[in-house]
Amino acid sequence: MLDRIADYTECLADPGRWAIATIVEVSGSVPRPAGTSMAVRDDGRTIGSVSGGCVEGAVVSAALDCLETGEVELHSFGYADDDGIEIGLMCGGDVRVLVQPLVTFGPDVLATLASPASDLRLVRELPAIGTTGVPSDLNRIRGERADGRTIPVGRSRRTHADATTACAFRGADVPPEAGDDAVRAAARAGGAHVVDITDRTQPGCPVARRLFVESAAAPARLIVYGANDFSAALALAAAALGRHVTVCDARPVFATRARHPGAHEVVRMHPLRHFEQELDAGRIDARTAIVVLTHDPRFDLPVLERALRLDLTYVGAMGSRITHEKRVQELRAGGLADSALSVLHSPIGLDLGARTPAEVAVSILAELILTETAARTGIDAPPRPRLRDTRGDVHDGSRICATASLESGVPAWT
Repeated sequence: MLDRIADYTECLADPGRWAIATIVEVSGSVPRPAGTSMAVRDDGRTIGSVSGGCVEGAVVSAALDCLETGEVELHSFGYADDDGIEIGLMCGGDVRVLVQPLVTFGPDVLATLASPASDLRLVRELPAIGTTGVPSDLNRIRGERADGRTIPVGRSRRTHADATTACAFRGADVPPEAGDDAVRAAARAGGAHVVDITDRTQPGCPVARRLFVESAAAPARLIVYGANDFSAALALAAAALGRHVTVCDARPVFATRARHPGAHEVVRMHPLRHFEQELDAGRIDARTAIVVLTHDPRFDLPVLERALRLDLTYVGAMGSRITHEKRVQELRAGGLADSALSVLHSPIGLDLGARTPAEVAVSILAELILTETAARTGIDAPPRPRLRDTRGDVHDGSRICATASLESGVPAWT
């Protein structure tokens, strides 16, 4: 639930009325990753989403049920059958959703969650699978069609928890009650993980407990140097994607909050001075993306020369091909190696035919996402074709271009 903790202020203030549904395990093609959560109030109000809509109604119904019973439940959803009787993910994947009354977290955990931090961790015990399973009566949800009839949504399987534990803490120093070294490793790795705690005193070391470990991560940063219409559009679009956006420009007439409503910070400072200040403060890391839109070599060259020497996932600069060639010559003359220059995204963005500031913002962010995906997967893929021209699951990164051929010149990618 740490993915939406900032949105859960209302829930934490009145935990008796809310349940939290969290994806804990996924396989195959699924719309949302493990750790994604949704809050459901006893009157049916929701915050967030755990799917593209395939199982949303069933999850809401399960949350309302658990608010009545006070029990923690683990629900499994797979591919729906041909008759549509079973609740399922039409994309073909499988997902397990932990549904838990918020009040069962306990006052200490709720107090910690109410003061979120970038190093916050949450550990919850999952109900055992296959020991106390009870078929769930989820063939109807609380809701009516316009004709007054209840809406059938199928069935699911659930497991009741006899007991549940939860603890929240900051940093990677796991308290003793949270588990062992495996929990500590999961906390340091970040993200969301299921950790099996085995009973080493028993033959074969059976799984004695299953813990769900979540770690909050600070939003990835995007620093934009140069204030103009393009930076305003880019800040707005990047913030919508969950990035923490800073716009910096030395010119006070352009670097204004009014021009950049989407930015979290608007700084009036020389770009190089700002970059070095952020670097010295430890606020620039491998997840930081740098975009230079100044169109002035006095500002962009010093920042690029410094940024390209670091291990950053994305460094891009706006400009024509002529501007790019001049920029590369200057950087090379300043001692920057060709290997460093090769990671510069210039001219910036994917070739989407973008013209307006909003379209250019989309092309830049598309290139940024593609670059980060390649860095994460280790697959240096060329620009991707249209989804309609590919084969394989939509959510599967191993799908390939269906139209690839030597004659067409369209590259296949895996």
